[in-house]
Amino acid sequence: MADTDNTNEVTQSGNNVENGDMAGRDVNKQTINIGRMSFGGKSQLQILYDKLEEEKKNTKGITEMIEELQHFKSYAKDEEVIGLEKKLENGNRLNYLNFAERSKEKFSKKLLKNEHSETAQEIYAFLLAKVYRRFEDHIYPRLSEEHPESFINQLVDEFIINPMEDLLGENLLKLYEDEISGMIYFLMGNCHIKWN
Repeated sequence: MADTDNTNEVTQSGNNVENGDMAGRDVNKQTINIGRMSFGGKSQLQILYDKLEEEKKNTKGITEMIEELQHFKSYAKDEEVIGLEKKLENGNRLNYLNFAERSKEKFSKKLLKNEHSETAQEIYAFLLAKVYRRFEDHIYPRLSEEHPESFINQLVDEFIINPMEDLLGENLLKLYEDEISGMIYFLMGNCHIKWN
């Protein structure tokens, strides 16, 4: 007996498609927004950018540092305090010392320049938390697997640098790729992350 109610059967003829899709059946399009959580149509970072623009107009400055940023600027507890050079040496990445020092310094100067703005502090804390979490989730677990250096660098690009560049959107604080790397070394220098 033939099945005449087959819902999977598709018949097409004389198809023309302009600016769209053609498929033999269903078209499923998945959209993935990395780091662009929407709150009333705006990402969390866009809301902070708007707040920063408003703060600049009102020339409101502060002298206190918000707790979240202070956490990242302070040395992590229960960690031996050693210099960035020794940390890179321990992680077999001493060949990155010059870049690490320069990018960390560049990021630190930009952070210092903007630390009198509470909103800028919130943005930096938000970004540092993202870098920290992404490093701990995607980079650190792979370090003990003895992958080539190039593989680890690809992971850093894939899970930290590229998503952070996308996340920055308008990039009102003008953070560039080397400064995103500088965030990694800033966190390393304060014992929040390590390469070994």
